[in-house]
Amino acid sequence: MKISTCTLLMLSGVGLCAIFYFSGALDLVASNKLEEKENKPISSNSRPGINNWGVSPFVLGGPVKSDTQVTDKNIPNVIYGRNGRAVDFGGLTASDFISKWSSLARAGNQEAAYHVYQAESVCANNDDAIAKFENAADREQFLREREDLQKICKGVTPAQVHERLYFLSMAARGGNVKAQIDFYMEGPYGKSIDLIANRDDPIVQQWKEGAVSNLVAAAQQGEPFAMALLAQVYLAGELLPRDTKMSLTYTVADAIVRNVNISEDQLRRRFGPQMSAADFETALQAGKYMANECCKK
Repeated sequence: MKISTCTLLMLSGVGLCAIFYFSGALDLVASNKLEEKENKPISSNSRPGINNWGVSPFVLGGPVKSDTQVTDKNIPNVIYGRNGRAVDFGGLTASDFISKWSSLARAGNQEAAYHVYQAESVCANNDDAIAKFENAADREQFLREREDLQKICKGVTPAQVHERLYFLSMAARGGNVKAQIDFYMEGPYGKSIDLIANRDDPIVQQWKEGAVSNLVAAAQQGEPFAMALLAQVYLAGELLPRDTKMSLTYTVADAIVRNVNISEDQLRRRFGPQMSAADFETALQAGKYMANECCKK
């Protein structure tokens, strides 16, 4: 049996932010590598162990593997959640795994809350309409994988699936960096939604405030993916008013934390036309300062 992360993302509709990250940030990096030798790079003290630019905490891991199809008595230990991270079910069904951690989670334990969120998120949106496939083989594989997920999720109620956002919020408030990023990834309703069309929705407004606060908190703890997401947030202008200076600041901080050299000339070509020379220099220095303050050892 193979349950791929791709299947989970297709079932859930999440992962757009990760795609945003790879398509936007890596485009810049690709051009960086071509011109790296010609331009003076931004430099910072190296920090061993920090991932390079483009390596996301949502990196798509290998599929769960088993020699046989999933049954009620044959649950793989490790399953990939909707965010691409591995969840160790320990051979339990999702329902039993949730029961194992629920008491601690409801008592306010943020680690347990995140475990419950992960398990419940695996079971979210598994009954949604099937997307169109270009060939029948891919569709059949998707259906087999979804059937396996449904077996793993047997006994998990719609109410439990819905409450995953509550546990996610609890874990994020408790300082769990992964949860802080996942809060943004999930969106206000745990599914894709047009933020512009629904900008007056009180739940969307509340989520926007929490999403930005969580990303900032994660960035302050040195999480580069949060910095990259904030760079996109400020550039897109959906959650916050568009602010190119802040987008540049987070872009620079993210690059430094990942120990990747990005030339000032490249950044100036990308961001410079949208701001004054003084504002560009201010944002550039702010990004360097941010990376140093959040991640110095």
